[in-house]
Amino acid sequence: MKIVIMRHGDATFSNSDRILSEQGIEEVEKIASYLSSIVKIDRCLCSPKTRAMQTAGILKYKVFDCDVEIERMLTPSGDPVSLVSYLDAIIKQDKNLLIVSHLPLVELLAYELHKRMKAPPLFDTACALVLDYDGKNANYEAFVSPEFGIEYLI
Repeated sequence: MKIVIMRHGDATFSNSDRILSEQGIEEVEKIASYLSSIVKIDRCLCSPKTRAMQTAGILKYKVFDCDVEIERMLTPSGDPVSLVSYLDAIIKQDKNLLIVSHLPLVELLAYELHKRMKAPPLFDTACALVLDYDGKNANYEAFVSPEFGIEYLI
């Protein structure tokens, strides 16, 4: 199965919340087109923060016809070890999963899933990491960024 870990698009303040900026919307739309060419998503887990929900919404309506489920563990301060245990309990090997969250969790989760690398890729806004995951081991396959497109890591 594939797991795609994605950071939300660029955000700006709106009252007491952070929402996607125009730049953030453009970034996510670019990533949507890149991701659609390399992976099909069956399920999406998303942070309850507005900017992450907006990111997941764009991906859902632009390219992936799947439900977006809000997951409280996906906040910036989420625990990557607990999250991996949760993923192991809910994932199905024939389904591909998109996770939309924040720094530092996206980088910590990438590291936790694939500990053989000293450091995960650095996630700028709207960047996504595609992993192949067998329930025990993950291998980085591609890193996708709005600025550079798709970089294969195999």
